Amino acid sequence: MKTILVGLLALFTLNSFAHEGGHGEVSEGGKFGGITSPIVLNSDAGKGDQAKVLFKAELVRAESGKLSLYIFDNEMMLLPLDKFGNEVTAKLEVKKKGKFTYFGEFKLTKHGNHFMGQLPKVEYKPFNIDIYLSEQKQKLFVGFSNLD
Repeated sequence: MKTILVGLLALFTLNSFAHEGGHGEVSEGGKFGGITSPIVLNSDAGKGDQAKVLFKAELVRAESGKLSLYIFDNEMMLLPLDKFGNEVTAKLEVKKKGKFTYFGEFKLTKHGNHFMGQLPKVEYKPFNIDIYLSEQKQKLFVGFSNLD
């Protein structure tokens, strides 16, 4: 009985530390060795699985800290970036003393078929990267949580 209670407590504790509102999930793996996440309207960012997935994104991180962001349609076909803005804003949150706090922001710019930028040096782990981009007149959001 104690084992069951401890297991349930652990399960609920893990859920309470999830990144704000969640961002939903993408079942496909990345095509470039990164992690994938859904792209939703910025206004739907806190809705988790209830948000309509407009596109999918893959974030690839090199050991040097160089980040590449690829944009796909819902069938995981790589999209050209001509309908997207020239740069995206990435906001970084780090986990300090059990709580995620804002660390700063940086930019990723178009580089061929993807966006590229340099991840600032992160001393605390795990961390989250929230990316804000625009597609024509829509403000979009994609979040990558619990990175290390």
